Amino acid sequence: MRIAEPQSLRERIAASPDAILVMVVLVIFMDMMIYGLLIPIFPQYAVWFGVDESVVGVIFGLYAAMLLVFSIPMGLLSDRVGRRPLIAGGMLLLALATALFGLSVTVLHLTIARTVQGISAAATWSAGLALIADTCDPARLGEKMGIALSSVGLGTVLGPVAGGLLFEYAGHTATFIIPAVLAGIIGLIVLAIPVCSTRRERPPLLPRGSLLPLAVCAVVTVAVSGTYGVIDPYLPVHLHAAFSAPPAMIGGIFAVLAVATIIAQPIAGRIYDRYGGSRYLISGGLLLAGAAIFTAVQAETLLITGVTIFMLGIGLGSALVPVMPILAEIYRNHGSQGAAYGIYNTFYSMGLSVGPFAGALILGRWALTTIFHLLAAVIVVAGVLCWSAIGRSGWR
Repeated sequence: MRIAEPQSLRERIAASPDAILVMVVLVIFMDMMIYGLLIPIFPQYAVWFGVDESVVGVIFGLYAAMLLVFSIPMGLLSDRVGRRPLIAGGMLLLALATALFGLSVTVLHLTIARTVQGISAAATWSAGLALIADTCDPARLGEKMGIALSSVGLGTVLGPVAGGLLFEYAGHTATFIIPAVLAGIIGLIVLAIPVCSTRRERPPLLPRGSLLPLAVCAVVTVAVSGTYGVIDPYLPVHLHAAFSAPPAMIGGIFAVLAVATIIAQPIAGRIYDRYGGSRYLISGGLLLAGAAIFTAVQAETLLITGVTIFMLGIGLGSALVPVMPILAEIYRNHGSQGAAYGIYNTFYSMGLSVGPFAGALILGRWALTTIFHLLAAVIVVAGVLCWSAIGRSGWR
């Protein structure tokens, strides 16, 4: 008996893993573009609202805090009700938060907007990555996840550029209303596509025998995101102090980092799919990242710094990508991919949250370069530990 092929465009999209991947990539890209869009504008709120910069810094950090708190609950919820409601709802919340940024006239409004933005990210990331794992051939999951993660780098690069241009030529309110409308449209598109996903009433959070694999995934993810948590606030300070680098040059260095991850992640995913090698990708990537950080702060020219930052992006991207299919494999037989990527988001937000605070504590006692030396040492140790643990677990 022949099964009828889907006829409508919506059904064809829902039945195509590649179309689902494009949809999730668009969702993640939009989230990160709006996140990046705020970077050049957020410091201005301290002046507009007449508050200390530390207050604005705390509000900025609410994104990572909400991601930390809500990722696992959102992932578990997506296992129970399906991926589409969480992705669509998350994008509509993102549209609401983005519009509120443009209309904020008090610190309270700003706080609400940033909080809602973080909650929306927890929903879209957990459910979106889980949807890729649901629909993609496991033999190609590494490459697909690498592509999805590359959209993070692309959004991070384009967001500040778009924010600066919109702010200068369209004004403050339009800077946020335009992307809010786009986010809302994407949410409605997702809502209109009849995506089917496995549902489970009581998805397990910790499957039996998963403690060591989850511990390795946690170490890798926290190491990578913690590196970004340190690099984002403190590398610009180092570049300005060492080379008197202007903002445009600093932005260029961060663009180099983003481009390196965009290149590395799909390639690392394809290597993992075809040959395995998680031990080499993860441990080698972390060791490369540690060496690149140490070399970057010793560099005597901005060109050498740029080269080492590019290598840092290659190392971080190569180390992170294998974590995605490994998590999918742990939870696949339990029908709880939402829990898997809720846990991933929790690990990632932990690193983003801890990195800046750890850097601040170190900077209070020692020189700026000490932050980077200690970070390099921690990443190298993490790489060595992962080499040993992965060897014991027998991962491909």
